[in-house]
Amino acid sequence: MFIPKSSDSRMRDSSELGTIIGQDATIEGKLSAKHAVRIDGRLTGELSSTNTVTVGSNGKVEGTLTGENIILGGQVDGNLKSTGLITLESGSRFVGDLEASRLVIVDGAQFNGRSTMPPSGLSASQPKKVRLEPEPLGKTAENS
Repeated sequence: MFIPKSSDSRMRDSSELGTIIGQDATIEGKLSAKHAVRIDGRLTGELSSTNTVTVGSNGKVEGTLTGENIILGGQVDGNLKSTGLITLESGSRFVGDLEASRLVIVDGAQFNGRSTMPPSGLSASQPKKVRLEPEPLGKTAENS
């Protein structure tokens, strides 16, 4: 049954997968998206998304991936840049440099390269540690 888009009552979630590069597809060049992207085929070039970028277990990338979060299950030769979390899943292979606020490397993943994190070493979601020292008894702010 055909249902026109205008009668579709659900709103499109920004994290909803919007683009899939299928297993038999090969793309060369530069791609940008405002939604989640999944690569199960081959990409040579650059892909930029303001959402999550996923490379499936059969996906192969030669180039740069940029996204809010990046999940690597396949192979990447190049660079990864994330404002959030990069996850290298078991069985994945990454050769290159990565930049992220947070990084997870699962046992069985291969990583050969360099990682860089924000200068503070803290992401916005991590609390800062503060050392509190009690004031000596009998001493108040008025007496000091």
